[in-house]
Amino acid sequence: METHADARTKGALSLPSAALIAGLGLLVMTLTAPFANFYFMGQSIVPENAAATVENLQANGTSYLIGATLLFTTYVMDVIVAWALYWYLRPGQTSLALLVAWARLVYTALAFVGLWASFSAYDLATSGFASDVLSGTVLHTEVMIQLSSAKTMESIALCFFGVHLWLLSVLIWRSTHVPRWLAVVVALAGASYVILFLAKYFMSNLDLGWVLLLALGELVFMFWLLTLGWRKRNL
Repeated sequence: METHADARTKGALSLPSAALIAGLGLLVMTLTAPFANFYFMGQSIVPENAAATVENLQANGTSYLIGATLLFTTYVMDVIVAWALYWYLRPGQTSLALLVAWARLVYTALAFVGLWASFSAYDLATSGFASDVLSGTVLHTEVMIQLSSAKTMESIALCFFGVHLWLLSVLIWRSTHVPRWLAVVVALAGASYVILFLAKYFMSNLDLGWVLLLALGELVFMFWLLTLGWRKRNL
């Protein structure tokens, strides 16, 4: 069994440190992601009105850039959380913990692709060169295509994030220092992301807003890490 001294020798995080880092990373994301999507970027994007969207980006793109920067911060936090959770849930199940960490990193990579499309839309709208080369209608269309690509990639990334949460729930269930009820909560959160992704393409007429409540499961895990999880000692 790995002792505290062994963990320090190998450069591992202690359980309290890993829990606090993961919990604080999740806390940062609960603040940055909603503000980015629903406030800052939402101020600039006018659904189904390309001309108004481009005009907003050209007149005052600062709000949009702040939102994009907050999303960048969110995805950086995802990398840190993946690292911290690996060390926190690693005891006794190294291989599965590594798989879960890589799954979160794959999700983050997909999310960064969507963020790249968001920045591309801004660059097209505000670039003097693009305005000189492309006519108004073509420019508006290109900007909306990039924004649509960003949303599509975000949806795919979140669906994969749901799969990651399922794997994380198995890891939590098998852990000896995390209560099993948290595995159920995290699994339900994962199901919400997958359901919302599938509903977008196969059940678009259904009102599944209530499913978003299940997505709060990761927040429950976050609160547990910050209140009780960091008190655990190395096994």
